[in-house]
Amino acid sequence: MKKAALTLFTLCLFILSLPGRAQEAPWYQVEVLIFANEDPDVLDDEFWPETLSVPSLPDAVELAGPSGGLQHPYTLLPEDDLIFIAERRRIESYSSFRVLFHGSWRQPVTSERYAQPVHIRAGQVLDNGLYELDGYITVDKGRYLHFRPDLYHSRRLSPAESSVLRSFEQQGTDDSGHVNVDSGLHIPDFLTVNLRQGRRMRSKEVHYLDHPLMGVLVLMLPLEKTSQ
Repeated sequence: MKKAALTLFTLCLFILSLPGRAQEAPWYQVEVLIFANEDPDVLDDEFWPETLSVPSLPDAVELAGPSGGLQHPYTLLPEDDLIFIAERRRIESYSSFRVLFHGSWRQPVTSERYAQPVHIRAGQVLDNGLYELDGYITVDKGRYLHFRPDLYHSRRLSPAESSVLRSFEQQGTDDSGHVNVDSGLHIPDFLTVNLRQGRRMRSKEVHYLDHPLMGVLVLMLPLEKTSQ
């Protein structure tokens, strides 16, 4: 009985210490620009999985809309505070690129053990109920600063894209090495791809994460305590 009470007391102390850990953690301003590459020719770069689903993370933080006055954690900053404005305009000047999300927020950055994922959801809602962009971004810091995205980009395939994908997916070889142009693979109406590239980063430097169908620009700035 005494052992159970001691375990419960220790657990309570641990839970109560979590807010303190967040308050003592350094704060960073995180800016992320995510865009899609809609060039149909890139679809034949590799085989794409037919079924991917966005995981549900109950502990993920939802970003709040911009608000005036003191900036709270996980609150989107106003448009005037964004840094990647010129980069966004340059991306939008290409017909095959389309920006899905551009936002910046401030947050405490803890160790990986206590880091909370931030839920990112943007773009249009497709006919199958999926957002064009959905997933999570986690930032943590131990010896180094880490940016860990787990992002899912969904798109409806146009007839031209389906044709490109079908011609690539249905090609294979039989046991004799001859090309088999009809492998019977199902080409879906929608395609969902995943970008999951955890990367160690330096603060105050622009980083780029690449994927055949999407790209991510990231900038993380350390903040003074007075600016939180």
